[in-house]
Amino acid sequence: MSRSLDIGLDVDGVLYPFVQVIAGYASKVLGRPCTEKADTWDWYQRQWGLNHDEFFALCSRGVRDGVLFTEGAPLPGAMRAAKRLARAGHRLHYITARAFAGIPAPVAWHRTAEWLQKWTFPVHSLTVSGDKNCRPTDVFLDDSPHTCDALLASGHPKPVLWSHSSTQTHTAATVSTWDQFFQIIEAESGPLPTLEVGYAVY
Repeated sequence: MSRSLDIGLDVDGVLYPFVQVIAGYASKVLGRPCTEKADTWDWYQRQWGLNHDEFFALCSRGVRDGVLFTEGAPLPGAMRAAKRLARAGHRLHYITARAFAGIPAPVAWHRTAEWLQKWTFPVHSLTVSGDKNCRPTDVFLDDSPHTCDALLASGHPKPVLWSHSSTQTHTAATVSTWDQFFQIIEAESGPLPTLEVGYAVY
């Protein structure tokens, strides 16, 4: 028999196109092309020439201007995947570290909640925290190797790295497609339901 899981989901880079949105905003604000291809975790330093403080000041401005966290469609397959997981009876917990300098946690929470609602993501809980182990989950999907390291160190039962590169490896389970993530969920809980014919894909 299938069992219901508590599934933790990071938002930026897994569901939300953070790099693409901030790159478009940065290009307009800075008046020069800012590539949306993130070759490294600190791409804004290596590719845009911004230091840490400058980048997060830009992000804060983007949130206040109603662009970052507000604009942008879900990454391919993300909404469809979340609905499939919820339809199988799993509880989806969104945990995101969006409260940075200039953006208080309540603001980050409300902007994130509005975006999830706009795109009809099924939500069991939403938490703004840098500690992805703040809420017990059976599986946690994140695109940060550092987060997966922290989850492994804390004894989390199943951290999973969402890899943006097919060559990236990690001691945690690594996936680069939703089908690969579904295989992990099915191994932990049982078969997922199939999607209805004509189900909208974004």
